[in-house]
Amino acid sequence: MNTYFRFRRLALAVLLAPATLLADMGNHEKKPVSYWYVGGEVGYYMIEQDDDRTGQLPDFWRPAFQIGRRFNQYLSTQVQYGEADRALRDEERDVEHSQVSLQARLHASGINLLTTHPYLGLGYARHELTTDTQDPIKENMVLLELGVQRLLGKHLMLDVGYRHLVDTGDNFTDRHPFVALNYRLGQQYPLAPEPAPKPAPPPKPAPWIDSDGDGVKDSKDKCPDTPRGAKVDAEGCPIMLTESVNITLDIEFAFNSTEVPERYLTDIGKIATVMVEYPDSQLMLEGHTDSVGSTAYNQTLSQDRADAVERVLVHHFQIDPARIRTVGMGESQPVADNGSEEGRARNRRVEAIIEASREIMEQR
Repeated sequence: MNTYFRFRRLALAVLLAPATLLADMGNHEKKPVSYWYVGGEVGYYMIEQDDDRTGQLPDFWRPAFQIGRRFNQYLSTQVQYGEADRALRDEERDVEHSQVSLQARLHASGINLLTTHPYLGLGYARHELTTDTQDPIKENMVLLELGVQRLLGKHLMLDVGYRHLVDTGDNFTDRHPFVALNYRLGQQYPLAPEPAPKPAPPPKPAPWIDSDGDGVKDSKDKCPDTPRGAKVDAEGCPIMLTESVNITLDIEFAFNSTEVPERYLTDIGKIATVMVEYPDSQLMLEGHTDSVGSTAYNQTLSQDRADAVERVLVHHFQIDPARIRTVGMGESQPVADNGSEEGRARNRRVEAIIEASREIMEQR
């Protein structure tokens, strides 16, 4: 029994002595990815009862020591040795319990449960019960463990979990909840990303160089990529001019018809070309009729004629319809005398009116 008490006091000292170092208790913001550790454990060992073998050995507290290695964020391994002395229930015999085990643990590093990190372990244990009156009981056991770990300060680590041990010979089952405190050594942390290199400052231009040939030296040129031949100001920037275009096109229709005559396709194509060259331009299409027929009918007919020209521009020349506006003027704006056939023919028309402008560089 003296050995047991000495061993227990030593284990408790391992667990409790670092308490004075916990002023910075809490998960470290920067977690190590690999390290060694040594520590102590206290667990409550619940052994399955068998009168022939254990004489109804009661459950007992058992201290243990361990050494472990965390290889990376997912895998670690641990070797542990523990022992305890305990008297049997039915007589005054003492039983010496000892156990050595090897565990491999799989860590869920991406899971955080109330600042703890869970793991699942699988391992082997060599279990031995020794008394003065009978041969030792030796068992090979497979163990499964589930636990959580929490970093305490820079070097300490708390480990709480549960082990389930099964005898490989006769399937006896032992249970073992535990708590351990470990000290981490040789910690390695994730590599910090290298800062992006600062771009080298652009070279200062020589005061006598004129790279774009606009007559302004690079040291004073605020527009260094001026196209050749452009006229520039004192700072080397192109002088811009506003170029405007105004086009009016009359498209004449047959009597009572909304079909665009084929002979006007070339002229309509010119309108489309201007609209492509001047992407901000807008087109107005005004439909007109002669005076034959009622005013209401002629109003509808004039609108249909304007819409017909719009369809040609949209479907034949792929002009965006949002850039075209149509309006029917009816018979209200004749350009010739409706008293003659020739005058009425001129009045059956659609006027295409486009106004556009753009800025261009003034040339030298």
